[in-house]
Amino acid sequence: MNRWVSIGLAIIALLTGAILLSWGIQNKSHPSTDSAPIKRQTIGQTNPPKTTNPSQSLLPTPSKEPVSLLLMGVDRRKGDKGRTDAIMLVVLNPAHKRVTLLNIPRDTKTLLRLKGGRQRWDKINHAYALGGGVEATVRTVETFLDVPVHHHLKIDMGGFRRIIDKMGGVDVEVEKSFSYKGHHFRQGPMHLNGSQALAYVRDRTGGSDYDRHIRQQQVLGDLWERGTRFSSLLNMQAWMPTLIRHVDTDLSPWEMWRLAATIRSLPPDRMQVLHLQGVDEWNDRYYLVVPQQERNRIRDILRKELQIDG
Repeated sequence: MNRWVSIGLAIIALLTGAILLSWGIQNKSHPSTDSAPIKRQTIGQTNPPKTTNPSQSLLPTPSKEPVSLLLMGVDRRKGDKGRTDAIMLVVLNPAHKRVTLLNIPRDTKTLLRLKGGRQRWDKINHAYALGGGVEATVRTVETFLDVPVHHHLKIDMGGFRRIIDKMGGVDVEVEKSFSYKGHHFRQGPMHLNGSQALAYVRDRTGGSDYDRHIRQQQVLGDLWERGTRFSSLLNMQAWMPTLIRHVDTDLSPWEMWRLAATIRSLPPDRMQVLHLQGVDEWNDRYYLVVPQQERNRIRDILRKELQIDG
């Protein structure tokens, strides 16, 4: 495999870590007025400049411009199109040396922007199955948050577990012993495989949301560290079958390559995790409803990180 392709694939480990975080988070959330689709941009250049020879340089210069990526974890059962079990927006701001993460709860009620111009109010995770997959989800998230989504990455849950395993698992520090869905976690240091890591961050049977948040940060932090090791690239070829089968993105190899350099320039302790606040609504089904004031608060933070005026 070409070196520049291998390095580009390192970004999958980091984005997978963010998906892991979003699968574990479930927050309270409501609807409001939606805006028109937002013009998207790309990370720097779509193709490498003529003066750059990837074989002569391990990583390109990190991007100086902020970028947003929509991460989707899709749960697909036999015979259906699947639905987004996790939706997270990641904003990288090289100038601020900061990564911002926003989990969008899958039960969030909003106006879905579906294929063919159709619209309907429903849970945000239904946009994938009802409206044309990734594109409908991207349009819906852009409308809901009033910020542009520059790129997307989709991974299915089976692929997530396999990628964690390909990374060699993750190391965590279990604060107190507990069990969840057949997995047992003992107090102290533990090394987790993909299935264990997923259970570790998804447990909601004991403790508080703060406890779960600490577990999520542990796993994400370890993935971040592993994904930014150059030594982890040595075994990248073993990733390829899993990536082809389970991951879909609009990032070109060059964009992944440059994004890997950008992420390596951002310290993992400069991570800002946002939470949508809202209320429960029960009608024919359960919804999370985010008031307009709360949406405006989140929009303003994201726009500041994306350096968007107004």
